Parts: sequence; structure tokens; C-alpha cells
Amino acid sequence: MIAYFFRLLGSVIFVSWIVGTLVFFLIHLVPGDPVAVMLGDWASPTDETALREQLGLHLPISTQYWLYITGLFQFDLGQSLFFHQPVSELIAERFPMTLQLAVMALLVAALIAFPLGLWAALRAGKWPDHLSMTVSLIGVSIPNFWLGPMLILFFSLGLAWLPVSGAEQPFSWVLPAITLGTALAAILARMLRASLLEVLHEDYIRTAQAKGLPSRLVYGKHALLNALLPVVTILGLQLGTLLGGAVITEVVFDWPGLGQLLVESIQRRDYPVVQGCILVISVAYITINGLTELAYAWLDPRIRVAS
Repeated sequence: MIAYFFRLLGSVIFVSWIVGTLVFFLIHLVPGDPVAVMLGDWASPTDETALREQLGLHLPISTQYWLYITGLFQFDLGQSLFFHQPVSELIAERFPMTLQLAVMALLVAALIAFPLGLWAALRAGKWPDHLSMTVSLIGVSIPNFWLGPMLILFFSLGLAWLPVSGAEQPFSWVLPAITLGTALAAILARMLRASLLEVLHEDYIRTAQAKGLPSRLVYGKHALLNALLPVVTILGLQLGTLLGGAVITEVVFDWPGLGQLLVESIQRRDYPVVQGCILVISVAYITINGLTELAYAWLDPRIRVAS
């Protein structure tokens, strides 16, 4: 376990360096000047030069990259060009909101996927199975940028049940979580169905049924627990994906999270904030993948023995 921890730590450091390097050079290739965005079109060349020197943008790219990387390994993400405060503070303010939305979306997806996948597996080849898979296919095919506005039109503007946007009201998370969790629910339902169908044909399931065990115990304890292994893997991977994929949903619902901060910073050419946001999302993704592997080993003792 200790060796695995150090492997995970090494992966995080290596990925952080690769992602930081790629983002740094790619964002400097994007057309646009942050100084022109901050000062406007009518700023004098003298003001632009002074601000560029103040922000360190007059330095060569190689020097800026070296300062960025050395600061990165000192846990310093730099200073925001627009907000004039440390990037780490901005991310610390926004990241909990994105994490909350991702967890809520994951919960919504699980509440939809588990009954749907179980129902489809236990009625394989019959109309409930076809109906469940059709619903899941529709769910995975609907893009977030279309589903979000439709939910706003129906539940917020039409029925006036839920808030339109923001995160101030108690149930503000419901529509963004449903928007973000629908596609994940469809993927999980199909994965759970396929895994359950494979497990239900195992010898120990037939033995449990021959012993006269109740169906609730056979399906709930023996079948479902063993079918959760690939589902846990998908859950872990998708949680990391939700952290990065919440950008569109946060913009649609004006959710004050990391995704919205990333979009705003791209528009303002705020290089340090963009680099910091993408780096945090990447590190969170690989960390969640590592924790998923630990959960996988906990669920299946054979993996612990093999490692």
C-alpha cells in the first residue's frame, strides 16, 4: 500500500508538470492580449507597456515558463492578472462549489441508474429491458447545453418550482445536477445491466437459488455486490470527468464554480487563472482515479493478493 501511495504521488507530480507545460504554451498561442482586454481599446501605448512590465508579460516566454514551473513546485499558482489576488485563493473559493455539483450529479445518476439497470437485468429480453435501454440511450444522447435550457424553461419559467440560476437558494443545485447527471446515469445503467447479466449466470448464483435463498438476498447481496466492480470503476472515472465537464453546465446555470471561473478567465486572457484551473482539475482527476483503484482492491480481495 505504501509503494502504491508513492506511485500515485509520482504520477500526480509528473502529470502536473506535463499539464502545466502544455497549458502554459498552448494558452500563449491563443490570439489576444490580456493587457488590451484589461485596459480597453483606448489605452495609450505607455499605459500598456507599464502594465505589461508590472505583470511580467514583457519577459521572454522561456523566463515566464521557468518562473511558473518553479512556483508550481512551491505550490504557488501565481497572481491573477484580472482579480489581482493569488490564483490559489480564487480556486479555493470556487472549487468547493464545483465539487458539490459533481457529487450531487453523481448521486442523481446513481439514484436513476441503479434501479434502471437492475430492472433491465432482471427482465432481460423483455419489454422492461428494452424500455430501460431506450431511456438510457436517449439520456446519453442529449447534450448538456440543450438539456439545461429545456429544464429551465419547464421547471423554472413554466412551473416556477426551481430557481433559474445561481447557487443562493436551497434547491439551486437540482437542475444543474440533473443536467450533469443524466448522461452519467445512462452510462451507469447500461454498465450495471451488462455486469449483472454476466454475474447472474455464475455457478454461485445458481447454487444460492438452489438452496432456496430469498430473491432479495440472492440479487441484492450475491449478485449486485459482485457486479459493482466495473460500476465502481466507471463511477470513479466519471467523477473526475464531472469536475472538468461541468464547465458548460455551470455557464448555463450561472453556477459559481471552477468551470465558470475558467471560462471567464479565458475570455479575459487571465493566463495564471486558466493554468491553475486546468491544473487543479487534472490533479483531481488522477487522484480520484487512484482512490478508485483502492476501492476496487477493497471490493475484490483477489486484486490485493495479486498486487
